[in-house]
Amino acid sequence: MAQLCEVCENFRPEDETDSGQKFVYVTFDSRRVLLCTGHARIAEKSGVASLEQLRAYYGSGRRSFVQRRSRDATSKASERRGSSGRRASDTRR
Repeated sequence: MAQLCEVCENFRPEDETDSGQKFVYVTFDSRRVLLCTGHARIAEKSGVASLEQLRAYYGSGRRSFVQRRSRDATSKASERRGSSGRRASDTRR
């Protein structure tokens, strides 16, 4: 799976991302965020020190281009799910 900056991934279509980009993991609170060097540098120079500040900085109104949870956390949560629905009679698809 190709690495994508979390801001670029939600801000620009996938086909417009630069394949020659370099990425860095930046840790905010207990969450590691994958950013391209450009977005990481901008966040550093703007004084962003927490995940909420990063989400606000790379956001538009109530929507942020940085998710609260990491991609790994959301994929692992769906794998752990015991049933496919709320009722025992729901069938798995």
